[in-house]
Amino acid sequence: DSVSGRDVADFDAIFLIGWFKTKALDDVARAVAHYAQHQGIPFSNSEAYDGRSFTKLSQCIIAALNDVPVTPFVFCMDKEVLARVIIAQQRTEPYIVKAIAESRGNSNYLVHSTDELREVLNQPSEKPLNFIAQEYIPNDGDYRILVMGESVRLVIHRQAQAGSHLNNTSKGGSAAVVLLDNLPSSVIDASLRMAKLLKREVTGVDMVCHKETAEYYFLEANNMPQLSTGSNVPKKLAVLDEYLDELAHKKVE
Repeated sequence: DSVSGRDVADFDAIFLIGWFKTKALDDVARAVAHYAQHQGIPFSNSEAYDGRSFTKLSQCIIAALNDVPVTPFVFCMDKEVLARVIIAQQRTEPYIVKAIAESRGNSNYLVHSTDELREVLNQPSEKPLNFIAQEYIPNDGDYRILVMGESVRLVIHRQAQAGSHLNNTSKGGSAAVVLLDNLPSSVIDASLRMAKLLKREVTGVDMVCHKETAEYYFLEANNMPQLSTGSNVPKKLAVLDEYLDELAHKKVE
């Protein structure tokens, strides 16, 4: 809590109020509710726990609390507090600072210094932006894992163009379909688990592999995974058609 300086886990009870006014607040409340539930802290109103995950923030919280590997991260709606916390960590390696509600690589920065950090946080924008900061994973691309129903239907490897850290095809990254066997079963299982936790029967889970340690980390789960746009559209639509056919013939219990 940026006002008292206390960890949310130190409270005896939590009353969430006014969080429904914006999607950003809604997602902050959801993140707090999941953390409180994990810590065994009673909270009201419990409706904040359920519902759609609107941003990367609640997704990272849900991943971390359910043993889905995610890099350490820090978030605060107060940008000055966020900056102070990041600077206090005395980071020597580049790190990612990205807007929690943006997509397709927008407002996603690789930061190398305090000056760069303040430039990112203080830049003018047409709408309010809330940022999350987390460890940068050196990589040779990431994986868009298309989950439909209770299975992974397609895996697309995406790789940034030279000079960029963004693997998004919308930012010039290349993309190629790879075999499911290219990924460890733990990554497939984690992707299916995230889809179930978020209650998204159709989603694109993004995972990245550390090129030195070979460890995989969760990035986000897209509710609109560019099925009719971007790369490999015919293949994406083919697996969607397959899934919808199965869904249409599924008996409702």
